Amino acid sequence: MIIGRGGREGTLQEPTVSPGKTGAKERGPLRKVAVLAGGFVVSYALVLTIISDTFFWFAIPGMLGLATVVALVVHAVMSRSPGNDDMKVQAKRFAMIALVAVVMVAVPLVVDVRYLYPFVGVGIMTFVLGGRVWIEQKRRA
Repeated sequence: MIIGRGGREGTLQEPTVSPGKTGAKERGPLRKVAVLAGGFVVSYALVLTIISDTFFWFAIPGMLGLATVVALVVHAVMSRSPGNDDMKVQAKRFAMIALVAVVMVAVPLVVDVRYLYPFVGVGIMTFVLGGRVWIEQKRRA
């Protein structure tokens, strides 16, 4: 017996959700992309405060946010379920990540716009994290 609010006796009710289910709806792939893109935009905007003389401290959480978003995206791309164990598929995925990283590094240096310079760091980090995940997946196979 369980005594509820007000001192009344009652019984413990059975859960309304089956085991293994939390009752929360799964996020669709478009919603996941929208959340990650929003996180990237907000973090990038915070990183751009480094140019300011007063609000440069906001660049620290911006860089942490960019690192988090890049890590989540690289992990999501490299560990998608179709062909996750096939090394050819993994090599193609890493090649895609490497291509994006090279573009992110090259464009700011060629265009020479100072607002794009944080992309250089993000591109290098994307390449390093993608390579690390790819090497770990090759090691496990």
